[in-house]
Amino acid sequence: MPTVTSAPEMVSAVFKRWIVLVAAIAGILLPSDRAQSRATSGMARQLRTYEQLSDGIAQLVATPQLQATKFGIAVYSLDRDTLIVAHNVIEPLVPASLTKLYYTATAFATMGPRYAIRTLLATDGVLRDGTLEGNLYIIGHGDCLLASADLEALADRIVGLGIKRITGAIVADATHFDPITDRQQYSGDAERMENLPPITALGVDGNTFTVVVTRGAGDRVRVHTLPASSGVIVQWAALPRPPRPAPPNRSKTRIRQRYGDRIFIHRGRRRSHALTIEPVRISSALRSDGIQEIRVFGKPRPNASVSFAVTMLDPPLAAAGALERSLTASGIRIEGGIRRGTAPQNARELTSMERPLQDLVTLCNKNSDNFIAEHVMKILGAYCCGNTRCNVHAYRTVMALLDSLGIRSENCVLFDGSGLSRRNRVTVASLLGLLRYCARQRWGDVFFQSLALAGCDGTLARRMKGTAADSNLWGKTGTHRNVSGLAGMVRSASGERFLFAMLWNGNSVGLYKRLENQLGELLASFGSMEPANSVGTSPPR
Repeated sequence: MPTVTSAPEMVSAVFKRWIVLVAAIAGILLPSDRAQSRATSGMARQLRTYEQLSDGIAQLVATPQLQATKFGIAVYSLDRDTLIVAHNVIEPLVPASLTKLYYTATAFATMGPRYAIRTLLATDGVLRDGTLEGNLYIIGHGDCLLASADLEALADRIVGLGIKRITGAIVADATHFDPITDRQQYSGDAERMENLPPITALGVDGNTFTVVVTRGAGDRVRVHTLPASSGVIVQWAALPRPPRPAPPNRSKTRIRQRYGDRIFIHRGRRRSHALTIEPVRISSALRSDGIQEIRVFGKPRPNASVSFAVTMLDPPLAAAGALERSLTASGIRIEGGIRRGTAPQNARELTSMERPLQDLVTLCNKNSDNFIAEHVMKILGAYCCGNTRCNVHAYRTVMALLDSLGIRSENCVLFDGSGLSRRNRVTVASLLGLLRYCARQRWGDVFFQSLALAGCDGTLARRMKGTAADSNLWGKTGTHRNVSGLAGMVRSASGERFLFAMLWNGNSVGLYKRLENQLGELLASFGSMEPANSVGTSPPR
């Protein structure tokens, strides 16, 4: 941003340039003919009011701390079809988790929020006298919310069909997606930002085992996994050597950042205490037959238990194993074990469960869930172009939507669906144009309600509490190393709907969060008879 010598000068510059900037966005936000033909007196009154709003925004961002920051801000009145503020809207910036908006919005535009993500049980065999002569296929289509309880419900339906014996195998079919399940691999990133579980068309319980280690009053240790699955084997052993004495206390200040949408800073003393028990350690590996072997070493305190999250190395096979356990517990005998494979074209459906796309999108946007976001991206790609290079086809679908809407996308490039990739680039203009499009669709309310609600839930649950934005601002947050962003919708004190988008690339993430809060509060209090006391005073959250 150019050096700002005073807030009034910046405001003047903004309003001298705003019409030019609108044109620069290539028609995304051009005021309609109806807006241009409003009564002159009414427009003059509104522009004076908008000038006061822009002045407030200018004062907030006119700080020397932003001199080394690349940022863009845009504010648009949805009800008056008027662009109010547009600064640096076509510069490519790292979006962090605002990436999720592109894929979730395109998924709604392409498939609709009620699109059913199905998990099927099918067979190529014949049912005779309670015996299914053939295989039972479990076919996934990307339902990353599938839980072990869902598999138990499917098993109950198989029991309801009168099946008591299956001569074939439980076959896991995850071919709806391409075979590349590692986000880092298909994104092409050089660094691993977060250890996401595999992104698969078929999985269970977030593609993660919970390993529970329990010790009684003596030395006996019990280990089990959730979900229970014949796709995993757990072995326990005591540590081969006694624990080492604790090192002396050390005082050290550490700053750690957790990548994704939220940022966590920890400072304090590092303390170690003498160990009176064997620390529990876990290792995991995949055998040649696809079965995951988890080894547990050590034991917890007497009459205590500890649990660990262990990534599934082969989620489809783990899901098939969990289904087999549920069927066996229901009294059905499985003779062929479990394996991976592809259901033949002549396989007939026995039963299924469906989950609407909007369930995934809501959790993805509201909580900024990277695991779900990658699945939404692959669901979109598979829907459009089949099971080859799903991420590439999903990206092309996003770009095609932007182009069809007249939104300039030449400065936008996306390598993943979550925003973990630091190579992603978007513009504030494309963000605002996308939000404007969503707001005018019949599913617009569903989409904006999938965003976090300030002061209430999701990634905004603790932000803007007690202000005019509390329970009033719907926003998607973005946080990464040296990146922050916020985009969404808010109602002013007079009921006017504002769309906004802001992105910051620099080394002052805490400052950016404060500015986002203050800008949100300023928009929410616009039009009130008295100025909002909270504006400019909100603490960082």
